[in-house]
Amino acid sequence: MFVMANPALQPLDDIQRTAYAFLMAQHRHREEVAQIRLQPSDRRLRLPQCRTALEAFLPSGARTVGNTSVGVRCPDVKPWTIYLSANIRVYDRVLVARRFLRRGSILSASDLQPERRELSTLPGGYETDPQKLIGQQLQRALMVGTVISPRAVKILPAIQRGETVTLVAGQSGIEITSSGIALDDASIGERLRVRNESSQRVVEGKVTADRRVEVGM
Repeated sequence: MFVMANPALQPLDDIQRTAYAFLMAQHRHREEVAQIRLQPSDRRLRLPQCRTALEAFLPSGARTVGNTSVGVRCPDVKPWTIYLSANIRVYDRVLVARRFLRRGSILSASDLQPERRELSTLPGGYETDPQKLIGQQLQRALMVGTVISPRAVKILPAIQRGETVTLVAGQSGIEITSSGIALDDASIGERLRVRNESSQRVVEGKVTADRRVEVGM
């Protein structure tokens, strides 16, 4: 027997389509199409027909890969919200160690190679762009084939402990320079303690380009 849909109720298939389209859009720039499985809506559910477009969203703490959830709401005068469980499998070519890499290594293009991986199995993160890793320093050793996560590297400091730097002090438009020895590692913009080679006094200043440390400027 054919049963007509109740026009006063929201079609559950519309909710499913809205959630699916939203989740697909989160991965629209990837080479491979995401594999998305949504939990079917309970057919006993009775929601008022939404007179405006449904809106999908990620609940707080929800992920866009693996086992997750997605919300669909009706922003009508009689609003409602429903949550659906989903499993999302996404594959991408992520960067891994081409060979064993020692702690402290400075990464170059020859250290990296792309491999196809399922992203929900990489809770520590990953990189797909070599330029985000090249020139950075490994904080721990990596075995061959290990995914290189953003947490595994750090930016090589602009100045390293023991290096000679130029101390720059200025007042009333006059710049005075002297030589000093860095007492710590530091990147551009960070504060650095330096021992003045002439006076042996320890001063602190801001690291700028070309191994310069500005003091009292």
